[in-house]
Amino acid sequence: MLDLSFLGALVQDLVMGDTVRISRPAGPPVLNPATGELEDPPPAVVYEGPGALFDASAAPGITAPVATQPYPDDPRTAYRLITPADAPVAERDDTVQVLQAAQDPALLGRSWRCTQPGQAATVIAVRVTWVDESNPRGGSP
Repeated sequence: MLDLSFLGALVQDLVMGDTVRISRPAGPPVLNPATGELEDPPPAVVYEGPGALFDASAAPGITAPVATQPYPDDPRTAYRLITPADAPVAERDDTVQVLQAAQDPALLGRSWRCTQPGQAATVIAVRVTWVDESNPRGGSP
């Protein structure tokens, strides 16, 4: 079997300078007896470690919608999250945050939603997860 761990380590060293966190809801809302309101429990952290976000300028190709389909082929996903191959596979609707940004401080304070489960393959160098920004620039976090 082809082992691409050396390539994954190289990509991690060269590209994954940010520290990212992937989290998901920890369960259904619970009643707060003090307020009488249902509140979401703190999210469960699935992964915290090296990663990198790539915007649409790094995405190859153009996809055109097909008229007979109920939705366009091209989701409006503009970002991809890259994590080490041994990182857990993110699930649809997990939340991604950048805790430390090596190059671009504009990544801090923003969050992304996983639009697909993280990719998994027999031969893998890094894990790729398609994400969509939850609070785009000009929006509220």
